[in-house]
Amino acid sequence: MSMPAGYSLPGYGQMVECEPRMGVYAEALRRAITPGCTVIDLGASFGAFALLACKYGAGRVIAIEPDPSIELMMPLAQANGCADRIMVVRDISTRYTPETRADVIVSDCRGTMPLFQHHVATLADARARLLAPGGTLMPMRDTIQAALVHSAKLGRSVTRPWLENRYGMDLAAGYRFAVNSFQKAYLKPKDLVSQPVPIAEVDYRSITEPNLDTSVTLIAERSGPVHGLLLWFDAEIAEGLGYSNAPGAPELVYGQMFLPLDGAPTLAAGGHIALRFRGTLIDGHYVWNWDWQAFTPDGESAGRPVRQSTFLSQIHSPKALASVSNQHIPVLDTRMMLDRDCLALVGDGSSLDAIAKTLHERHPEHLPTYKAALDHASRCLGRYSS
Repeated sequence: MSMPAGYSLPGYGQMVECEPRMGVYAEALRRAITPGCTVIDLGASFGAFALLACKYGAGRVIAIEPDPSIELMMPLAQANGCADRIMVVRDISTRYTPETRADVIVSDCRGTMPLFQHHVATLADARARLLAPGGTLMPMRDTIQAALVHSAKLGRSVTRPWLENRYGMDLAAGYRFAVNSFQKAYLKPKDLVSQPVPIAEVDYRSITEPNLDTSVTLIAERSGPVHGLLLWFDAEIAEGLGYSNAPGAPELVYGQMFLPLDGAPTLAAGGHIALRFRGTLIDGHYVWNWDWQAFTPDGESAGRPVRQSTFLSQIHSPKALASVSNQHIPVLDTRMMLDRDCLALVGDGSSLDAIAKTLHERHPEHLPTYKAALDHASRCLGRYSS
């Protein structure tokens, strides 16, 4: 659906400089584009793929992006001599209905993992509604890999300052949050304790299910403590064209996902971790669960089963939890009242100026000036604009 990603403009710029990622996408576009074809750049940011599509001969390019970075698209298109071939859609892709379907759709809506926000739903919808029969969808597939890792540095980042610190403070209550948090990492092959194991194939030409539930066995190749799991993906953008954010590959903007193992179990060579890994999309964000148990080389249990989840990394106040209970009785407070009255003034053709003046007249005790009323109305209505 290409929701606003919150990246800074320098962050988007880093994507253009990220190799071999950018070079692979460029070559895939060059091969796929035929003179005069229609291309959709999905989650376009400021439109680097859109500009390349024009350079390679596309007749029409639709750049879809709800993030404000899209405002740079047309100045760049004019500078590159292709403004007459580019149409900007400042919205999420699921609300866009094309006049004709595209011959090529290109996107990179991933995060550290391919399963990121509404990525799967976005591409499934684009495949069904926006892509012409026989058209080209980029990326084609991603394969998610997992391995056991030893990293003293990442291990310390989980235990310190919670279980040990130089000031002698007891901060142990914070450990359970730290040990259930994932970190972006850039580890090397030497950090791997096991061989990588593929845990999922994300084929964008057919996938519809955003959630993941898989079980694998990860076998230690050397003895020692295992600080966590490392996950990454091997990307195939088009047939024979791809890249990876694996340890040992060039460092890419995505990084890798490090998930701590509680207690950093020590395995002997030949011992293994039995892992059940799940990713569940909830309210636009993934909750990651990793349930595991360590075993000796003889297959005997080397510890209790452990359940970890990024849900447990979040600190929730009792008040916040109570407010989402189905037994909670909401009380109309001042902000709710002002928002209710503001929204009630929408829909009859009133301008923001008129809405602000009315709010000021009705609630002078809470909005004592026209500017205060205008600021409130702008913030309130801004929550409903995309």
